[in-house]
Amino acid sequence: MLHVTDSQTSVPRPIRERVEQLIRDRQRALGEDRRISPSVLQSWLRSVRYGLSPAQVGPCGESTPEQDMRLLDAAVTVMRTRIDGLTAAESCLFLTNAAGVILRHWVGDDALMARLAKLDIEPGFLVSETTLGTTSGSTLITATPTFVRGPEHFGMQFLEFTSAGMVITHPVTQRIVGSINLISRFRDTSPLAVPWVCDIATEVERCLLDAATTAEQGLMRAFVNERRDARHAVVAVNEKTVVANAAATRMLGSVDQAVLWEYAARVLSDPGAADQPAALGGPRPVVIDHHTVVSDGSVIGVVLKLKRAEVRNTEGPAIVELPGMVGHSERWTALLNQLARTHASPGVLLVGERGVGKSAIARACCTTSYREIDAAASAADPQWVTNIAAPALNAPDHSTVIIHHLDQLAPAMVTSLCDALTHRPAPSRVFATSATWPHRDHATDPALVTFPTVISVPPLSERSADLPVLVAHFTAEAGADREPVQWMPDALRALARVDWSDNIAGLKRLVTQIVSETGYSYISAKELPTHLAAITSRRRLVGLERAEATAIVDAIKTAGGNKHQAAAKLGIARSTLYRKMRSLGIDMDDAVL
Repeated sequence: MLHVTDSQTSVPRPIRERVEQLIRDRQRALGEDRRISPSVLQSWLRSVRYGLSPAQVGPCGESTPEQDMRLLDAAVTVMRTRIDGLTAAESCLFLTNAAGVILRHWVGDDALMARLAKLDIEPGFLVSETTLGTTSGSTLITATPTFVRGPEHFGMQFLEFTSAGMVITHPVTQRIVGSINLISRFRDTSPLAVPWVCDIATEVERCLLDAATTAEQGLMRAFVNERRDARHAVVAVNEKTVVANAAATRMLGSVDQAVLWEYAARVLSDPGAADQPAALGGPRPVVIDHHTVVSDGSVIGVVLKLKRAEVRNTEGPAIVELPGMVGHSERWTALLNQLARTHASPGVLLVGERGVGKSAIARACCTTSYREIDAAASAADPQWVTNIAAPALNAPDHSTVIIHHLDQLAPAMVTSLCDALTHRPAPSRVFATSATWPHRDHATDPALVTFPTVISVPPLSERSADLPVLVAHFTAEAGADREPVQWMPDALRALARVDWSDNIAGLKRLVTQIVSETGYSYISAKELPTHLAAITSRRRLVGLERAEATAIVDAIKTAGGNKHQAAAKLGIARSTLYRKMRSLGIDMDDAVL
């Protein structure tokens, strides 16, 4: 009897028990050869952690699959000489993009293809491991050849098939651009399937190299020349390509790479921009040495060599660290620098939208004891300044005072509070928060302008690069007593499309809610609240469109992700359902909640 033994102590009991039950069920169906490969077992573990169920998985229609025409052309060229072998093997072959969406198929057995089409295994459908569980598509996760025999498939509907897959790696960028997948009947299982798909993948890669532009090949040659010393972080970029060595990958996260791309674009358009510091991967700045790559007199890209700058203390701290707060975007780093330069200021006014973290920043800046008072309470307390504010500002221990919602101070108390602020004993320090800027003719303006230092706290919309680290931080806080939770890319993309009216506070509430309610180790778009599916569609929906999108999402959720049942509930054909989802811009994955 096979058991879950690989890193068993790190596998939660509910997940381990589900996988071991799956092992017992599927070993009986495998017949004489009951051995389940370690790669399949690991994929089963991942599938359960994704929150998938063998009885409920199914492909998702992708509204706007990414089309790589050079990949398609290369695959078509290769298959012109391979179609006879496909017919002899009574199999069907599928090409996917890097996300797992089927782009093209070749049919060697019409009856087999008809059966697969009924299961939505056809172009335009997403068949990734995070959607179907264990199939040959798992090769996109492991980047190794994958061979899955009938009952080794995670989904119940695929037990009658055997699939083999191999990734296609672009020979210039060394990035996975797609996969080749061969599907046959389980009774026709052949060990030759794996070398066959590997050969096809290799030929496709060779065609991609032949089709690579002169610019891509020149950029890759420049990158290879620079990366010989593995100790240095090297990145080569142009408008279509990013290539990084291992040292650069360790230094840069996915968000950093996006920032680096923008930096390189600035360098290409304005060489003087190279003198500007780059904030990547945390508070320590990155020193970037660059040179352009030229071919036939034209600039075809930029090679960047990165290293962390040494932080030197001069007149004061170059940057301040705020306990319990995270971020490394340019806007956040600029805020930290401003706070560091005002460490001696007797009064700091933090201005920003609701929920951006003004109060949390004020508390984090207090290195000694502090008192907190709320000016919003003055509306209900005519003696607020006399009984609350003045005693706090004149405390004998000279502790820091934080005044929340200063812009909500009752107008009748503005003069008396200004007097208390002006005549407070030195060296007491005051932080205040406000949603209103001084000098805007606001009723509380006389109090706002008493602060010598005014700092803008950016909204979440200006900190998009910080979204992944914020989500990870709030996830760790909410899940301190459980196993680690990982957010899938589709969920992060959905969160990035939300207009957060209450900014960081709203994001934290949502993350905390989802982490506390889910029992899985991975959070995909399926775990997001239903209303977010319409909000996070690829285009903004209003009025009747928003209502229609919400109705579609609710129907799919009620049907457990089954598009046939959802269409029936809505009283429309399945093809109409997909057409509406495409027209409304609803992400097929995000809709299955």
